[in-house]
Amino acid sequence: MFNYSLYKVQTIEIHDIVPDPIADIASKSSEVWFKDHSFTRGKHYLITAESGTGKSSFFDFLYGRRHDFQGSITFDGASLHSFKVRDWNKVRQHNISLVFQGFRLFPELTVWENLQLKNHQTGYLSDQKMMQMLETLGIPEKKDIPLRFISYGQQQRVAIIRAMCQPFDFLLLDEPFSHLDEVNQRTICNMVSAELKERGASLMLCSLGDPYFFEYDEKLNM
Repeated sequence: MFNYSLYKVQTIEIHDIVPDPIADIASKSSEVWFKDHSFTRGKHYLITAESGTGKSSFFDFLYGRRHDFQGSITFDGASLHSFKVRDWNKVRQHNISLVFQGFRLFPELTVWENLQLKNHQTGYLSDQKMMQMLETLGIPEKKDIPLRFISYGQQQRVAIIRAMCQPFDFLLLDEPFSHLDEVNQRTICNMVSAELKERGASLMLCSLGDPYFFEYDEKLNM
């Protein structure tokens, strides 16, 4: 496989994929399911879908959390079906970062501990940079508060900062702003856009239809 600490995934390709649970009911007009498509590092993609059409499943496949799909997905020609646990561990540390729809943070840990837990895997960000992100998103005073004591909107901001605490070639955002107002959405989009540009990374965002405040190279309807 790859030397993940140095390797940059340039292309994700999907070939005639569809989740097994919805294979019989998935829309043939989908621009994702049953299609061949390439996602290129550095480009930005918006994937819109109604609830229940498999958008979270798609990201789960790309992140290696689920494997119950027909067809094939490749990273620079390497089939995901061939990946071992150690391969996925490295991919999740160096190549793919995901903001889960349900956050998947640790409620008993403080905001800072949640960020440090992720950052310690690669040491990618300095403490100063993480603190700067907390300040940019308006929650520096929450740093030492257990996560369960802050609002959902504040937790969502922590989840987005956590996704920055590693190198990545593709950033996956699954309905990332559901608990945030327009002002906070715009602030986050500006911060994330700057990070994507600096890293030369790709954005793949799934939403119910809202493009938020990103610019996209391609829009796909699931």
